[in-house]
Amino acid sequence: MPITKNSGRQEVIQASVDFTFADIPTTATAYAAMDIPQNAVIIGGALTVTTAFNTATTATLNVGDVTLGTRYATAVDLKIAARTALTLTGFVHTNTEKVLNVTPAYVGAAATAGAATLSVQYYVKGRASFSQG
Repeated sequence: MPITKNSGRQEVIQASVDFTFADIPTTATAYAAMDIPQNAVIIGGALTVTTAFNTATTATLNVGDVTLGTRYATAVDLKIAARTALTLTGFVHTNTEKVLNVTPAYVGAAATAGAATLSVQYYVKGRASFSQG
């Protein structure tokens, strides 16, 4: 049986959110960072620390959802200004996992500086913006 071609096409959707140390002040607390539609599959993205967090000992961040808080990133070091690519899993988001969360873990004195950007690229299964062929 041959493959059934799908003529439906869509653009890759880009979303990003900027945040600072003041937006994520409490350790081990999941903060809602971005809404993701049902049937979305994340195909790219990164957490970019633009200003290093200045906590006394350690500052890390997980990126995930309500079901798996580390689905896309685990213990990214916030004390270093750098870009960390997200781990791509092929996960299809459901209505339950419709929000991407960031969860910080701090040891030591609270940060008084720090900023980052979370960016993702995704497509939505079953969506078509135009056709090809």
